[in-house]
Amino acid sequence: MDARQRYDDPTETIDTAMRAAQAKIWTTVPCTIVSVDFAKQTCTVQPTVKTQVRKADGSQEWQALPVIPDAPLHFPGGGGVAMTFPVKAGDEALAMISARSIDAWHQSGGEQQQTTMRMHDLSDAMVMVGFRSQPNALPNVSPDAVHIRSTDGTSTISLHPTDGVAISTPNALSISAAGSINFTGTFNVTGDVVLNGIPLSTHKHTDVTPGGGTTGGPTA
Repeated sequence: MDARQRYDDPTETIDTAMRAAQAKIWTTVPCTIVSVDFAKQTCTVQPTVKTQVRKADGSQEWQALPVIPDAPLHFPGGGGVAMTFPVKAGDEALAMISARSIDAWHQSGGEQQQTTMRMHDLSDAMVMVGFRSQPNALPNVSPDAVHIRSTDGTSTISLHPTDGVAISTPNALSISAAGSINFTGTFNVTGDVVLNGIPLSTHKHTDVTPGGGTTGGPTA
């Protein structure tokens, strides 16, 4: 039994009732990704903050919150463009709990009537990835540039307000375009440029003619 229940104190009684009601209101809760459905952009998450439960004998114990299934997964976007992330099981995230039921909106979009009168319920979670606990903090975060990066920081696309844009990776860098690729400026290369299998630094020309003639095309 709660010790406060032993005393006839109206203020304490009201305070206890308000705390009990407040305990049922969920706003946000940290969680871990259990699984992801990329086709539906939903995920299943496990809240990582336990809740205290009073047992029948008056004792208390900490219990894990239930798994939240089929929660909308947030990818930033707007104006016809979006950013997606290869979210995986075990990633940390934040579940935002809607004040009202999201069922009808999630199913049909637009402005919808509520299908139930529930409020601040864990089943109305929407999930944002990127929040991190201290043990999983990103290493070497830039204090003055925007980075799109791998978690370990070995591959980065950097946007700096004065130094411009830089791309760094220990792996391959590929560019594919259906149309032409236009470049303005000086193109400095350390290494070689290979066009259709022919290296720029060591290629030869065919049909060499002494004098003011024009050589043939390049060859390997």
